[in-house]
Amino acid sequence: MSINLLPLPQKLVLTGGTFTLPEQAAIALDVPVPADLFFTARCLQESLRQYGEVEWQIAGGSVSAALTLVLDHSVGHPEGYHLTIQPSGISLVANDARGAFYGVMTLVQLAQMYNRRLPTLEIEDWPDFPVRGVMLDISRDRVPTMETLYHLIDLLASWKINQFQLYTEHTFAYQRHRVVWEHASPITAEQILALDAYCRERYIELVPNQNSFGHMHRWFKHAPYKALAETETEFLSPWGNMLPPFSLSPAVPGVLNLLEELYAELLPNFTSGMFNVGCDETVDLGLGRSKTLVEQKGKGRVYLDFLLEIYRRVQSHGRTMQFWGDIINQY
Repeated sequence: MSINLLPLPQKLVLTGGTFTLPEQAAIALDVPVPADLFFTARCLQESLRQYGEVEWQIAGGSVSAALTLVLDHSVGHPEGYHLTIQPSGISLVANDARGAFYGVMTLVQLAQMYNRRLPTLEIEDWPDFPVRGVMLDISRDRVPTMETLYHLIDLLASWKINQFQLYTEHTFAYQRHRVVWEHASPITAEQILALDAYCRERYIELVPNQNSFGHMHRWFKHAPYKALAETETEFLSPWGNMLPPFSLSPAVPGVLNLLEELYAELLPNFTSGMFNVGCDETVDLGLGRSKTLVEQKGKGRVYLDFLLEIYRRVQSHGRTMQFWGDIINQY
């Protein structure tokens, strides 16, 4: 018998029995500050309600319970937990609050597979990687609704994902740039604030993302931004197809002013200390307005100099910069 949990736990031992979830029971938060695990317990409580008449109450302290949650640093791994299901009940001992949440997510998966009759087992689990991220592209075709994003965040949390990014080119509703996004059903600042709070409850870091060099062609379709583009006309890409003006030009002073304005509006809506500025596939660099600069300094140096200018602006907002490595890996 195998159990296909996602992700697979570090250790899983089946002990040969079963435990049937009772209709009426308690979830005991046997921790110094029960409020710290209340949301985690509520997630389990809500999940169990779909199985007939199962209605478990939440209580602080060492009360008689079908499930007892305990925090104990002797578990030994950050975000780790030890889940034990016996015929008499369930014990979840976690290293920290995140570990307790992840243990509950594993228990929810087991209930989804086995309904109310769970196999008895012992699971020890902890993550191999401290950062486990997913990036979702919201800049090509349909932008997800908030309902879809909430559902996806719940799914990612159940898989112990702890970082989420919405890849953005032109789909954030910047106040002074309506012409760029007005037909793209953009994500608003208020929606980002709501998503950020929703993610934090589930131990996910919502990382801001705004491509800041290449992939800006949807901006250049509009007259106010054409002068910021590297090229004025289509060009032959390395992939053999013709592309429209694609990248911001490092040779145009107004480019950095635009980025400063975008960052100042976007970043306050996120609690993350990270910021992904993209900067990948600048395939038209040196073909237009920066041609002379590239001839003088070299394409790699021009790219790096502009990247460092972006970096200074990211630093001024107190963020750690992420960017794609496709260009810099060539040098």
